[in-house]
Amino acid sequence: MPGEVKPRRIAIHADEFNELIGDEFIPLLNKAGGAGFQVTAYTQTWSDVEARIGSPAKAGQIAGNFNTLIMLRVKEVATAELLTSQLPEVHVVSTVVSSSVSDTNDPIDFADFASRNEDRIAPETVRMLEPTDLVQLPKGEAFALIHGGQLHKIRMPLPSAASDPLMPMSLAAIGKTLRARIDGPWNQPEIGFEAE
Repeated sequence: MPGEVKPRRIAIHADEFNELIGDEFIPLLNKAGGAGFQVTAYTQTWSDVEARIGSPAKAGQIAGNFNTLIMLRVKEVATAELLTSQLPEVHVVSTVVSSSVSDTNDPIDFADFASRNEDRIAPETVRMLEPTDLVQLPKGEAFALIHGGQLHKIRMPLPSAASDPLMPMSLAAIGKTLRARIDGPWNQPEIGFEAE
């Protein structure tokens, strides 16, 4: 309709997600999309979520309400399986090279030996991605399940001081810059009092 005002979408970013959730979070996630909310949650391991909720089944309900899953390098195989268990198996063809040689003991035979080389092609079904692939990811790379379960490999450029003259050289340099900009009691030397 003309003049209709569309409600704004609200984006919620929940870092250390496992510290924020409880049983009330399940219906919130379930209805968030229809209510105009977009929830993005960050956690180190899925076991943290299960431990906080107290039930793998309830943790599974929470996972089922997220449409997109982006996973960087993880240390826990169970966390990696949250992504890999949703992937289909794929058919691959492996090649096996075989060589053999045998000698002939018949002095009348013209040939002293026989050789054989062959390539065997064997089809097999394997997992598209193994949990160990996520455990071994390099820094700045991730796998993402988006658009109904399509797997994508992501590479994120990491900031480098070499190509950015404004990039601070260290955390100490950032702290020094902040202290120079901010004036407050935390930036003054402490006054010592002596007891009489």
